[in-house]
Amino acid sequence: MIRQKFKIPILIGSFLLLIFGCSLLTCGCSSEECLQNRNALPLAGFYNAEDHKQKVTINSLEVYGIGAPGDSILSPGTQGINQLYLPFRLDQDTTRYVFRYLQEDLAQADIRDTVTFIYDRNPRFVSSACGVSYVFGIKKIRYTRSIIDSVACPLEEITNMDTENLSIFFHVSTEPEPGPDPDKEPESDSEQDKAS
Repeated sequence: MIRQKFKIPILIGSFLLLIFGCSLLTCGCSSEECLQNRNALPLAGFYNAEDHKQKVTINSLEVYGIGAPGDSILSPGTQGINQLYLPFRLDQDTTRYVFRYLQEDLAQADIRDTVTFIYDRNPRFVSSACGVSYVFGIKKIRYTRSIIDSVACPLEEITNMDTENLSIFFHVSTEPEPGPDPDKEPESDSEQDKAS
């Protein structure tokens, strides 16, 4: 009889310990969150074609995709921008965008550029919580040259790091230097002119 009294509390204690241990394991597995950026989202910065380090803001620039579901407008052209996210398609190895210039003179002439990105889609396992992320290996970039001078991907691949990974170089106009007034006599301070 005495042995029977000790077996019941030991069994109950073991059972409770087992339930507690299992609940700790399941809580530890299900609370893992994915805090990383899962998608490789290309970020294009805009630069001056004459000075590749000078960022430029392009006013009245409409950007939209070609052939993508919904063909949504990424930039409606209502404000100046100096960088823009250009998402790549996951169902194809090519993504195309139109850059339409809405400044008055350019819009009347319907000036636009098309940029085509050709790439490899490489899935990479991130974690059990995050799943798979795509890395895009850039094979080729094609573009028209109306206002765009060139397009580059310096690292030749686009990862899920939130950083600028495309550079688009634009021909930008600068205000011309004021020339001499044709109604005025030219003035000169050089010694040669004074001696004559």
